[in-house]
Amino acid sequence: MKLTTLKLGVLALGLFAFSQGNAQDRQKPDPEKMFTFLDTNKDGSISLEEFKARKRKNEVSDEMQEKRFAKIDTNADGAVSLEEFKTGIANRGNKGEGKKKPE
Repeated sequence: MKLTTLKLGVLALGLFAFSQGNAQDRQKPDPEKMFTFLDTNKDGSISLEEFKARKRKNEVSDEMQEKRFAKIDTNADGAVSLEEFKTGIANRGNKGEGKKKPE
């Protein structure tokens, strides 16, 4: 009886650990899939209108979306290419870098 309980406990722990690993993999965004989702007219770039049109989990103001778009559109041509998008996704975790700290 104790052996069966022990086996079930180990199995449950193993399943929990496995599910946590898969959950972490799913949380990593795929920039190419996101780009394809946002590029509604399939012209190979994302316009500001396309960027603002897609709903996000947390609603963001138009002003904030325009700022984010401008930050990603590094060559300021009014369209975000796949390369610009990938760079923007990679850099979004570095929000505070490069800013001076108050003395």
